[in-house]
Amino acid sequence: MNAQLAPDIDRLAALQEVDTRLKGRRDRMTALVAEADGVDLELTRHRQAVATLTVERDSLEARRVEMDRQLELSGFKIRDNRMRMNRVRNSVELLALQREIDLTKEANTKVEDEVLQVMETLETLAPQLATAQAALTELEARAAQVISERRTEAAALRAELAAEAGQREALAQSMEPALRTKYEQIFERRGGSAVVAALDYMCTGCRMRIPPQFYNELQKFRDIRQCPNCHRILYWRPPAES
Repeated sequence: MNAQLAPDIDRLAALQEVDTRLKGRRDRMTALVAEADGVDLELTRHRQAVATLTVERDSLEARRVEMDRQLELSGFKIRDNRMRMNRVRNSVELLALQREIDLTKEANTKVEDEVLQVMETLETLAPQLATAQAALTELEARAAQVISERRTEAAALRAELAAEAGQREALAQSMEPALRTKYEQIFERRGGSAVVAALDYMCTGCRMRIPPQFYNELQKFRDIRQCPNCHRILYWRPPAES
């Protein structure tokens, strides 16, 4: 039937059918994109966790190497001072060298304590990093495929939406702007259910009873009427078509 010649209620029903398909595709596309983005975000978080732990480990390891080098140099210094003590006879100089040795040993003790702390932290950090790396490897193995599949399907739906946009526009343009606006407002407000059937004195949209006279008029006339309860646009459906 030519859209321009069809009754308004038929054109509204046809428009809702198209809009329902489009809404389903848009909702599915949104869900697919959200899922792909969620996996991508999870992947980013795992990579950041591994990177953070790796930086912490490398920093601690560099600090440990530095302290080992510091202890080695201090050991050389202590041995050198002891050798000098064997060559001097001046008591003042001997006391000064001994004092320097004692201070170096005291400093070494603090460094050794810090080395132990660093080693303990590294031992704790190692399994954490291993677990994070394993989780990242597992996620990477499936993330690329999931993201690709979801975005490919979303792209296909986007193409379908574009292809059907012309049909939707033709239907929408075939009716009065005020009627189209009313329909679109109800469609949005009622979650995609703007045009519904009246069956056995009941609106199938809100499941509320319709006044008998109103229901009888729906059967006689095919003009635009709205449910007194939910304000959806109603049309009469014979019981045989239910």
